[in-house]
Amino acid sequence: MKKSHHMLRSLRMLTHFLAAARSLNLHRASKQVSVTQSALSKSLQQLEADLGVKLFDRSVRGVALTKFGDSLYVRACRIEAECDLIERELAEMASGQSGSLNIGAGAAWSSVLLPQILVNLQKTRPSAHFTIRRSSGPQFAEQFANGEIDIGLGSLNTIAQNEDDFICEPLSTIQTYFLVHRDHRLHGQTRVGLEDMTSYPWSMFRLDKELHERIALLFTSNNLRFPVPALSVDSVTTVLESLRLSNMITCLPSPLLSLAKSFDVYPLPVGISPWTFQSGVVYRKTSLVYPLLQDLLDILHDQFGLDTEKPPGDGP
Repeated sequence: MKKSHHMLRSLRMLTHFLAAARSLNLHRASKQVSVTQSALSKSLQQLEADLGVKLFDRSVRGVALTKFGDSLYVRACRIEAECDLIERELAEMASGQSGSLNIGAGAAWSSVLLPQILVNLQKTRPSAHFTIRRSSGPQFAEQFANGEIDIGLGSLNTIAQNEDDFICEPLSTIQTYFLVHRDHRLHGQTRVGLEDMTSYPWSMFRLDKELHERIALLFTSNNLRFPVPALSVDSVTTVLESLRLSNMITCLPSPLLSLAKSFDVYPLPVGISPWTFQSGVVYRKTSLVYPLLQDLLDILHDQFGLDTEKPPGDGP
């Protein structure tokens, strides 16, 4: 067999292996790769024979990865990501595009920090295409695995990526603040306690479940019950508009304070932040060779540094 044919056969077998490793069911895996179950089983057996190790433990309930299978899975995912990147780059070269990026971004990044960065980057790469997916740190791992994002920007606190595959770079330390409209009874007070906020309705950004958990923990650790939000929405601007129209309270990360101010919404002088977290960027090591991603990383490195923010003023 020619060496090139052997390589192509190996890639097909790795595709079959990944399908089986992810579903742990040969029937489902065979449908995913559009082959018969017997053909898939034969491919996996051939891969095991070529490598000289057992990759799966088989039973009537399905298959499970052995220690050799676990090790191959990590490397096969890298190979798959690299192959996808090669196909993408070649297709973009053929069509005259200068690249595309799918970005998972937390509320602060998607609402305030990213738009100007991407507008400036698009000026130097006018045929580039960017898609921003509203996300959060806890969702990044699944979205990378599903091929939904190329890069994540948000909280790094809960990211548990394999260090051999991903790079996580902190860019800044962000605090969160309780906010109300300037006409709210609590605004303008010199000091507001947690118990003072329990009697008011809350409006919260629904997608940031990590922030919800931190706030609830802060209240319960002080023997207080965090009120169930009266309004949970997918839009930060809707949260701020609800505060402008009512006596609701919310909690948002500090980069959104400039946006909040345009709604006459300001931080409360609580004297404690429910959550301080590392915000940064996460991406696959294999993606470093992708020019558009490298351009974005260069801008992020130029504009952001690891620094601890000082609490802002509470507005007029």
